[in-house]
Amino acid sequence: MWKTRRTFLLRTAGTAAALGTLLLVGTGPAAAQSAEDLKRRGLAGETLQGFLVARDASASARVDAINAERRQVYEQRAAQEGVDVGTIGQIYAREIIEASPPGTWYQSSSGQWVQK
Repeated sequence: MWKTRRTFLLRTAGTAAALGTLLLVGTGPAAAQSAEDLKRRGLAGETLQGFLVARDASASARVDAINAERRQVYEQRAAQEGVDVGTIGQIYAREIIEASPPGTWYQSSSGQWVQK
């Protein structure tokens, strides 16, 4: 178990950065189906919980698939660290939003949707 929250956050942030590419790109066969492309085109935005939200109905199925992949990663990491999935999602959310392209919609700490 982690001695301090800071140690936990630093270690988890490093893992988040390492997995960031997987979470941003997704596993779809076409580049147009990646999370990064959906965000760049304004079809999806990032929440503070580490999940995408479809901003257009045409992106809903792909967003659901990407979120299912993310949920698996978060659950595995939470089990390894002995913390809840929500905490892991929030840590990953910060890393994902930071790595997202300009113009990405994301949820601010006040709950408002803003563009990066």
